[in-house]
Amino acid sequence: MTAPPLPLEGCTVVGVEHSVAGPLCTRILSDLGARTIKIERAPHGDFARHWDGHVGGECSQFWWLNRGKESVVLDLKDATGRAALDALLERADVLVYNLSPAAADRLGLGAEQLSARHPKLVSCQITGYGATGAFRDRKAYDMLMQAEAGVMSLTGTPEQPARAGVSISDVGTGIYAATLVLGGLFGRMRDGRGRHLDVAMYDATVEFAAPMLISYLNAGVVYPRLPDRHHAIAPYGVFHCADGRSVLVAVEHDSDWRVFAEAVLDRPELADDPRCATNAMRLVNRGEVDDAVAAALARLSLDEATALFDELGLAYAALNDMEQVSRHPVVADRAMLADVPIGSDGRARTIVGLGERLFGPTDGAQARPPELGEHTEAVLEELGLAERPRVAAAES
Repeated sequence: MTAPPLPLEGCTVVGVEHSVAGPLCTRILSDLGARTIKIERAPHGDFARHWDGHVGGECSQFWWLNRGKESVVLDLKDATGRAALDALLERADVLVYNLSPAAADRLGLGAEQLSARHPKLVSCQITGYGATGAFRDRKAYDMLMQAEAGVMSLTGTPEQPARAGVSISDVGTGIYAATLVLGGLFGRMRDGRGRHLDVAMYDATVEFAAPMLISYLNAGVVYPRLPDRHHAIAPYGVFHCADGRSVLVAVEHDSDWRVFAEAVLDRPELADDPRCATNAMRLVNRGEVDDAVAAALARLSLDEATALFDELGLAYAALNDMEQVSRHPVVADRAMLADVPIGSDGRARTIVGLGERLFGPTDGAQARPPELGEHTEAVLEELGLAERPRVAAAES
């Protein structure tokens, strides 16, 4: 039986991209079936290719961000290279680019210029602080953005702010951008017009902190940094068991608190105690609540505690490291990993795209990222370009 087409099959995406946010956006579109052509500079290509050598000498970040794409090397400052990009955009449905606003303007990739030349194109410009405004030319990297948008004010210990352990500004921006591109494509289906999407990393990062910002705007609340507790729910955090192992406990509902107090704490009177019967009051009296939970779990091994939580239908999680994640039952159940070829005779273990897994049967074939310039000749021939563009260093 022939597999049904993926949702974006027949859609062509061009990515003038590097690092994380832009490549993640286009990789999501690629996972959904779009043909995705990645424009890279020579001689080294996307600098994310060289951040580490953890995948048989290749970069783990690049593998994650660029699976299933075609790599075309162009010098966009050269007239023939720029002409090749224009020829691609004439055939493309989507352009995603995360150049600096100044570099984009110099290359003729501003909103008005693109709209005039390619009126049906959905273009997504990813920047740090927006394509216009006072901060448009400020450099913006993930940890800088976490600081500027207030996330680091919420992360770490009371004495020391910290970055989130993953690049949430980059990742969040890439996901938001992909979602907005899909909206632009859907809108074009209805009215035939392209869209220009000005997506800022600052936009996406503030979204992560939005409940805290709204609390401040309306009630003047400034949440403290709590390294292993939830800001707005209690009890919700890491607690230690009798065998020295730890578990993350989450009691989000007052009805769960009643069960927890009666069956885990063995203190049924706390279920109706006005100091902790509601989440709002448990937050006020967080210290007393956490002390009661800590005392109860200190009497149970981790296995005893999790068996009890399972029996009661209470929420909890293990504190897994990457080794434990790699052999997690859900990773196997959902076929998240695949072995794919690397080099002449090697194999690499990597993640298969969620879109690819959900929308069609897969053998993980799309999990391999392209070699630098692997598809340049074929794409230029497809465009009918007799003169091969130069491939010197492109605009950054």
